[in-house]
Amino acid sequence: MNQGEHTVSAFDTELSQLERRVLEMGGQAEAQLSAALTALQKRDTEGADRVIARDPELDEAERKIESSALSILARRQPMASDLRYVFGNVKIAGSLERIGDYAKNIAKRSLVLAKHPGVALPPELLPLATHTIALVREVMDSFTTRDARKAEAVWRRDQEIDDLASRMQRGVIFRMSNNLTDGAAHDAAEVECSTHFLFIAKNLERVGDHATNIAEVIQFQLSGTWVREARPKGGEPAVATR
Repeated sequence: MNQGEHTVSAFDTELSQLERRVLEMGGQAEAQLSAALTALQKRDTEGADRVIARDPELDEAERKIESSALSILARRQPMASDLRYVFGNVKIAGSLERIGDYAKNIAKRSLVLAKHPGVALPPELLPLATHTIALVREVMDSFTTRDARKAEAVWRRDQEIDDLASRMQRGVIFRMSNNLTDGAAHDAAEVECSTHFLFIAKNLERVGDHATNIAEVIQFQLSGTWVREARPKGGEPAVATR
């Protein structure tokens, strides 16, 4: 093997290692989100604590991806599709880290909700949670296969998450307004839990946004152009939350 072939082979190995790190981080982010939602639905405080404790692992994964990407850029000076791929992986890692943050936020809120077992979970939560986890899984599948059509399909499903989140918010507000009739103590618990439900809906909507961001990055990596079409969005949220 001559020097040029050796350099190309080493570069390919570094790109493969970077890809593996992103895939592993995607799996971690999906697992964290799934575990947080399971802890919420089962009122499992130990499970929620584990999600919170593992959040720094995603932060560290992002740092390693950034470091690897910077090293590749500095030493290899990639061009064209390779440059897009390295740059895009840094952006994907940033979105995965934010998904992990939202999973941690949901876990923290589930600890409070577990103190009020008499307050039922919103019936709209399960379909929203299911669709959101599926979107994260599907966008990482499109990254694995480098499938622009799969990425576009994820991008177009963002509206579904928005609509489900808005439906959950409206349902929570409607039930809260109808149920505040059984005394001050019950009212306080209802209001507290409803507030957390509203934030959880918004957290899941934002997870969907980040999955869509990843889909846009994948399309850029593969085509060299950013999506110019306006992102499909659902109805306006029932309340302004962040």
